[in-house]
Amino acid sequence: MKKLYYLAVVLAFVMSCQIVEEYTFQTDGSGTYEMVFDMSELSGMAGETDSLAKQPIDTVVVFADLLDAKKDSISKLDEEEQVKLEMLRPMQVHMKVDDAAGEMVMRLRYDFEDLEALNNLGEALEAANLEKLSDTLMGNTPQPGDAAGDNEEQPLFDMVSSFNTEFSAKKFKRSITAEAREKQLKDQDTTLKADDPFADMIRYKQVFKFPYRVKAVDNEKARILTDFQGVEIEANLFEMNQNPDVFNLEVVFEE
Repeated sequence: MKKLYYLAVVLAFVMSCQIVEEYTFQTDGSGTYEMVFDMSELSGMAGETDSLAKQPIDTVVVFADLLDAKKDSISKLDEEEQVKLEMLRPMQVHMKVDDAAGEMVMRLRYDFEDLEALNNLGEALEAANLEKLSDTLMGNTPQPGDAAGDNEEQPLFDMVSSFNTEFSAKKFKRSITAEAREKQLKDQDTTLKADDPFADMIRYKQVFKFPYRVKAVDNEKARILTDFQGVEIEANLFEMNQNPDVFNLEVVFEE
């Protein structure tokens, strides 16, 4: 998690950024995960930078199509790496950039069949070497000895894999794992203060939508959505650094 803070601070030098995770659950435990990076304030700088003043972009990358198109290149990887790439099949990435409208948003979507599949997303993103994945999908030949786990951690996706999630018709519970909590406390940035000018420029929001009506929540930072079928929690950089339990949540549904 500490690397997330470092990256967030770097982003804060050029823009204010909001990262939103949205989980939508169905009664059978399946659902959709989305992570949205809203960098629209950077798009507003387009008038000052020629590199950003380009034609609007609105494109969707479907991993299933990429994996199928590059199956010959992927077949050259070892079996373990092929399995990890296959775990990314349900993923889509939507990038929309429109300088005139002041919009720059990247949306990652992943449809999961159950909670185990959702947990696999974090595992795949952390274990996969995204640089080599890019090379493979572009048709470059994998080099012998390359290992999917050789790259450093990908901290932006720590939030996916750092929590235990339970879901039933009675309640929803999500809590940070003991390992993630211990690591976050160990790596805590003690130099970051509440009045730091960058502390509130990076905001992280989690939204959970359910097929049941919400009766109660146990996190004082959580807000019940207006339709009573979801909750959201938002924290800034300082709050996340100070409290590893800030996103812990238990939701009780109406009978």
